[in-house]
Amino acid sequence: MTTTAQEKCWRVRRMPDGAVTAGIEPLGWDPAASMANDDVVVRVEAAGFNYKDALCSAGHPGVMRMSPLVPGIDAAGVVAAPAASLAAGTPVLVTGNGMGEVRDGGFASFLRMPAAAVLPRPASLAADAAMALGTAGLTALLACDRLEAIVSPRHATSDEAWLVTGASGGVGMLSVAALAAAGRRVVACSRKASATDVLRALGAAEVVTPDAIRDPTPKSLVTGRWAGVVDTVGGPLLAEVLRGVCAGGGVAAIGMAGGSDLVTSVHPFILRGVTLAGIDAASLPTQAKRALLWERLASFWPAIAGRFPVTRLRLEEVGDWADRMRRGETTGRGVVIPE
Repeated sequence: MTTTAQEKCWRVRRMPDGAVTAGIEPLGWDPAASMANDDVVVRVEAAGFNYKDALCSAGHPGVMRMSPLVPGIDAAGVVAAPAASLAAGTPVLVTGNGMGEVRDGGFASFLRMPAAAVLPRPASLAADAAMALGTAGLTALLACDRLEAIVSPRHATSDEAWLVTGASGGVGMLSVAALAAAGRRVVACSRKASATDVLRALGAAEVVTPDAIRDPTPKSLVTGRWAGVVDTVGGPLLAEVLRGVCAGGGVAAIGMAGGSDLVTSVHPFILRGVTLAGIDAASLPTQAKRALLWERLASFWPAIAGRFPVTRLRLEEVGDWADRMRRGETTGRGVVIPE
């Protein structure tokens, strides 16, 4: 394996006075000499850009648990040198496992991870396509699977509405596509009018704004509208949605872009049998489960590749994209190409 002086990363530093600095720096270690224990060195070809990475880029202490730190909770590339049972050049994936939180992540030329955290990449899935899916894709599949398991069979008819909130984001769009592919009538909720055509192309039967799903009735329960919900927003909108879930319905909660507090009542749970299920794709799935999910995503990707918006980013563009993501101004998925 040969390396050059061009090996670099996007690194965030939290200073003693609380100030945060971020920018491109030399990688800081020699990939050719970093094969201690069972570590695998991956030459990163693409890294997915997640909301956690946007928070890390601003030094958010709940995500950035060490300093300095390279963000990037998803990465795809090839094995740089033989390690464990992986031959050099093997296409691989790494997601979660503390990347971009307690250890350096994928916004870098090279990534070093324990062998147990590295998965072979499905042969049909290019690195940039894998990162267009990333943890967002894993989360969407886990959320949809969970809803299929918990929602009452009485809601199995095709005319029941299934809601996706924050539908213009990566998880939202992929959830819309996955639910639609399963034959559900999907209502996509987004405040971005510019995303309407894409959401319809991905399978949404209807696209609405958050205001359109709010009920002014000051009651703990309102007319049931949703058989199942994938909620990427949290906060007040999640509380509102819970009031309108049908009896025996369920909500898969995966995000907090709208706030982390949830002020609600027990009535949806004890009077309608609603289930609120949390989805954690970063730490809960086993590696065996991740491998199965990636095979499903590889099969799913060709059906949506031409309709799913992906923005390719250079390392120099990470800071701007992170700022825009925190302001809610991005659509679809960003993929970092650390050339």
